[in-house]
Amino acid sequence: MATAITTTKNRTPLGVTAGAVGLLLVNSLAVQLAGTWQVAAGASTTVLLFVLAWACRGRWDAATDLVLALGALSVFGWVSAALTGSWAGTLPVAVAFLVVNAFKLSSVALLAVIAARRRWSRENLLIRVGSLNARSPVPLLRWGLLGPIVIVAVLVLFLSDPAVLAKAGPGTVRLVLAWLPVMLAGAVVNALCEELLYRHALIGTARPLLGTAGAVVMSCAVFGAGHITGSPGGLTGVLFTAAYGAVCAAAMLQNRGMAWNLVIHVFGDLGAVSALLIAAG
Repeated sequence: MATAITTTKNRTPLGVTAGAVGLLLVNSLAVQLAGTWQVAAGASTTVLLFVLAWACRGRWDAATDLVLALGALSVFGWVSAALTGSWAGTLPVAVAFLVVNAFKLSSVALLAVIAARRRWSRENLLIRVGSLNARSPVPLLRWGLLGPIVIVAVLVLFLSDPAVLAKAGPGTVRLVLAWLPVMLAGAVVNALCEELLYRHALIGTARPLLGTAGAVVMSCAVFGAGHITGSPGGLTGVLFTAAYGAVCAAAMLQNRGMAWNLVIHVFGDLGAVSALLIAAG
């Protein structure tokens, strides 16, 4: 029988948690390094996180769970860098989006093994459909209405970018439809992987240590830093992605499942990759 994520009766110094999260945040800057150094820095971070988890086991089980989740999350970046090198940049935008994000499955596979070995509960990780119309943080709005509003707002935000509007023309719809199956596949893979890694696993394992608010803040910080080279990138991208992560976290926690946060993320990714496709066209 599956067991719940270890609760706060097994306490750990906040320094262990802060050190593990800080290590992953610093590792997010490694994407700025040359390929070989990026892989070395990423792999070293993974090793250090798993060594830290091993050191915590038996003494601070709650910390072990969180550090293991962070360790699994740290894998896909350097695996992708090692296996794609520079050739991914020569692929069409939609294909590159699918290929690069498919490497996140390596982290999800490792996370699944860890969850089975640690006997994590799907109930605690909220890995289920959940409600579709729970109360939202916006007064008088439930997620049944707020979810579609968020989706439309994000799509408008991406597709109204000046670089996109400058390239839009009679063939834009035809271009997007031609690549839609590939973009949709990439969006589903990426959204599923990122929601499991950044939301369900991180928040689920961090709540016993940091509380719900602290777990969400930590998750958003890691999610934002992990997209420093995303679209948009830089500080703007980090802040936008962190805020987007907060919306997805609220959808997950308030609906107690993954239906809305997954759907919102899929459409957000579709908007982002469609904008890149049009701007490059």
